[in-house]
Amino acid sequence: MGVPWLVGEWSPPESRFPGRNVGTSAAAPACLLIGLTPVAASADAAPPGSATAAAAQVSNLVGISSTGATADPSRSDARATVVGVGGQPVAGTGGSQPEEGESRGALLDTGTLPAHVQVAPWHASAKGSPASSRRSSRASAAAARAEVPSVVKAGVLTSDSQAAHEWQQSSALSSSNAIDLGLADAFRLVLLHSEVGSSGKGHSYLVGLNGTEIGTDDQLGKGCALNAAGVASLSCLTASGGVANGITSGAAEVAGVNTVLGLNPVSAFSTAASSGLGTPSILSSVAAALPSIDTARSVNPAPSLAAAATGTLPRTGVAGVSLAASALAALLSGLVLRLLGRRRLAA
Repeated sequence: MGVPWLVGEWSPPESRFPGRNVGTSAAAPACLLIGLTPVAASADAAPPGSATAAAAQVSNLVGISSTGATADPSRSDARATVVGVGGQPVAGTGGSQPEEGESRGALLDTGTLPAHVQVAPWHASAKGSPASSRRSSRASAAAARAEVPSVVKAGVLTSDSQAAHEWQQSSALSSSNAIDLGLADAFRLVLLHSEVGSSGKGHSYLVGLNGTEIGTDDQLGKGCALNAAGVASLSCLTASGGVANGITSGAAEVAGVNTVLGLNPVSAFSTAASSGLGTPSILSSVAAALPSIDTARSVNPAPSLAAAATGTLPRTGVAGVSLAASALAALLSGLVLRLLGRRRLAA
């Protein structure tokens, strides 16, 4: 009786290979593996990394210190705007970087004087050539920045967004502050802060003093809300985050106003980010689980596995990976041939 997925009629292994047990032969797996359908052999790329931040935003009408960064398998993009109207920077106070490179600007920049002062500075950069497997982007904007090296460093109405992507993983980070002031290495004050970290969980607080946070979303967020006669709602110190459909996303906001109809929402010091993991192929997972060739050479293969794979004792120098693969394939082929033999006897 012919077996549909084998070429020709099936005959007992002993009639074609006298004196040899084909069920445990290392040569048999080729026919068996050719007849099997690959399952999940391909890998899925990680979802894009994406981050946004803004010091203030009134719907899509006006934005102050807004930034965005994205990175996916094909491209990376960054954009920064200090003052924006209708999504467009005003008077050269912003720009974008849709390909590898960087761009920057400011209304006023004193350069490398003893006190470096910038008014409406912005910066956007993107990395990753068409041949690169890693892409990243970053954007920053501020109403003003000032620095006296090793003495004081300050930023007013700042936002920062960054994203990165590799085949198996993407990441995204964003933050926004009303004031970020540092004095030497002894003092740092942060006011009205929001962020979304690599875990995807948002976080916001009112005051940060040398790493101590006061008035966080955990402390005040649940009680910080107000409804104005059902027409508009005020919320403050909000944070969210989680995983859905394989994408990790989060958001945070210091303050926000929404109308009943959702028109002209206002947000202050808001951040958002999303990222995720790719799906590795079964072949790469199996390859990662098998021992390396160098490790296999330093360990003598078990005689029972070698005998099952070849019918003889293993030769010196045979790689353990080949022996393990041959043993597994031989076992599978032996089971299939045994089942086929039973079917023939039953027929």
